[in-house]
Amino acid sequence: MLNLLETFVAVAEAGSLNKAAEPLHLTQPAITRQLRALERELGAVLLARSPQGVTLTPAGERVLVHARAALVELRACREAARADDGAGGRLRIASGLMATLYVLPPVVAQFQATHPDVEIELQPTHQKIAVERLLGYEVDAAVIASPARSAQLRATPIVRDPLLLVGQAGGSGEPARLAELAGQILLVLPAGTGLHEQVASALKRRKVGSQLVEHPTAETIKTAVRLGMGLAILPASAVRAETADGALTARPIADWPGATRVVQLLTRSSGREPASVRAFRDLLVRHYDDGR
Repeated sequence: MLNLLETFVAVAEAGSLNKAAEPLHLTQPAITRQLRALERELGAVLLARSPQGVTLTPAGERVLVHARAALVELRACREAARADDGAGGRLRIASGLMATLYVLPPVVAQFQATHPDVEIELQPTHQKIAVERLLGYEVDAAVIASPARSAQLRATPIVRDPLLLVGQAGGSGEPARLAELAGQILLVLPAGTGLHEQVASALKRRKVGSQLVEHPTAETIKTAVRLGMGLAILPASAVRAETADGALTARPIADWPGATRVVQLLTRSSGREPASVRAFRDLLVRHYDDGR
């Protein structure tokens, strides 16, 4: 029954049998057979099929809620079974895009050197999705830099990452003020990312009107700043190399007391953590404690 529910959820979320086939490792005829078997078992039509794909029937919408919950419980059972499995296995970590690029690499390298029997799977994504995957038992931990307030989560602060006003090389090293950004082009990550929302909120509170121009990654933002296309507000970890070699100028922001991000490792508050998660947390905390 659970494999039928898994197939149903995958098809419902993908919107078509074709898109669901690859992640399920099933052929379309096999998916069709499983869906029909589930509909016979439940005595209801769950999906309406058309040349454009599939849509949920009213019964399908109701069943989808419970099917997702059942799969979360299944993953929780698997997690509980392997929580004390000792060495070896796989460590799945969902992480924010900035943490993936600038915070995790040295720690992942150390962990792989000291735990060669554990395979690390990094899943870079937006921070909200990282939390959803953690709560859905799709990953073992999440590393993000946005607040995550939930009784279902346990947070371990790792490092404070100040936000800096970044400009071309040779600029002033004096502390900056947000008021300087009035009428300026400010290069930002896409809307929906934690850093975008933090910067936009600060500008709005102080009634500073800047032209926000979105770029897909911090790397493209830094390149654009070097070319004189605008200014940026980025975490210190993202510009450490460029400020050290003089490629960019980065200034603290004097009139924004909250101009920092706290990178934290999140785990689920319920259940027993796998040994690999505990080992990774210890290494992550120790690495950044030693760097202070």
